[in-house]
Amino acid sequence: MSAEEEFTLACQGWQTYSQELLALQHNLNATTWQQLLMLVTGCKGKIAVTGVGTSGIAARKIAHMLACVEQPAVYLSATDAAHGDLGFMRSNDLMILISRGGNSEELTRLLPTLKTKGVTIISVTENPDSAIARAATLVVKTHIQREIDPLNMLATTSIVLVLAVFDALCGNIMLRNGFDQKQLLDVHPGGNVGKTLREQSSNPQE
Repeated sequence: MSAEEEFTLACQGWQTYSQELLALQHNLNATTWQQLLMLVTGCKGKIAVTGVGTSGIAARKIAHMLACVEQPAVYLSATDAAHGDLGFMRSNDLMILISRGGNSEELTRLLPTLKTKGVTIISVTENPDSAIARAATLVVKTHIQREIDPLNMLATTSIVLVLAVFDALCGNIMLRNGFDQKQLLDVHPGGNVGKTLREQSSNPQE
């Protein structure tokens, strides 16, 4: 395969991303979106986000973004959860489970305890008949059509869509709560974001 052909394949992958992202507005609906917003913003306790493999990496990012907009969230290792960390969950908490297939053993073994504790569950999965979907108060399905890897197996496009859903959710939360630059600086004083916010606050535009 020539270098030009390889680059063409990369461009086709990016086009797949674009097409799948645009399809979100048709594959999700306003009712599901409002339910998602209500469950996340209405949580009176802690929000835990978990998954395994690539979904676990996405879960870390989602928990981080929620914390950035002052929705108390943490990433919970599914393995550690099954070895005692489930003890910190309470009935007013919310668990977000991420799994394309929805039947990962690391997640399904958590379900009985979550049910016993009365923890609300949001499941993000492509399989509405999966164990985590059946246990959930709300199922968020992104309707992925095509992963960009040649085998159509690796969580590539699907994870981009999951991240896009929760990034947009965080944007909604910021607007809903009137989240401003001062609040963001309070929780994000480090890095270029903190530096830029400090400069803007010390040099307000006329």
